Amino acid sequence: MEYWTWWQGALALGGLTVGFVYMIGRMLGVSGSWNTLVNWREQHGRRQVAETIQSNAAAMNNALMAATLAEFGETRTHQLLATQGTPVAQPGGRAAPVTIRCSAHLLFLLFMVVGGLLASVASGRFALHLDLGATHMRLFGTGISEWLALLGGGMLVGFGTQMGGGCTSGHGLSGVSRFTPASLIATMAFFGSAVVASFLLEAMTS
Repeated sequence: MEYWTWWQGALALGGLTVGFVYMIGRMLGVSGSWNTLVNWREQHGRRQVAETIQSNAAAMNNALMAATLAEFGETRTHQLLATQGTPVAQPGGRAAPVTIRCSAHLLFLLFMVVGGLLASVASGRFALHLDLGATHMRLFGTGISEWLALLGGGMLVGFGTQMGGGCTSGHGLSGVSRFTPASLIATMAFFGSAVVASFLLEAMTS
């Protein structure tokens, strides 16, 4: 099996990461897209609430002022406003996060599969398999044990990405390229664990 050279892979991944930011307006992250699809009802509800608040900003401000007056009284409220003043947005502040619809996340994940399919067909190595390979069968057997191992691994990956706030694409590509401290630590943990696991698997299969 032939792979791309290191510089070809680097250019492809770098171009994908930078292009994703410029086209979508957010950092690349596969687990984030999957989480959005799984919780699409909640995301839809949040978007509706945000749109309602945005379209009725004046009514919302009036309701908040009325609640403040009812809670603290007119004299105290005016004192607070006179002391603190009205908050003013500072120039150069963070922009509001870009909201991406679930259909865009679905399309992104779908074409990851389509891209792999097209690459395998173009290279002439496309073939359908119902097993996960000889190494996986040696480690976990066949039948129900094979699928239980796959289910357990998937659950651990999901738990880890949620606990770590991202996956290898979000931290390893997007975060490391920005020198984000949390992403640097997370990526070191990813690859360190992978090295240890590879040695353990080698010892178990030898």
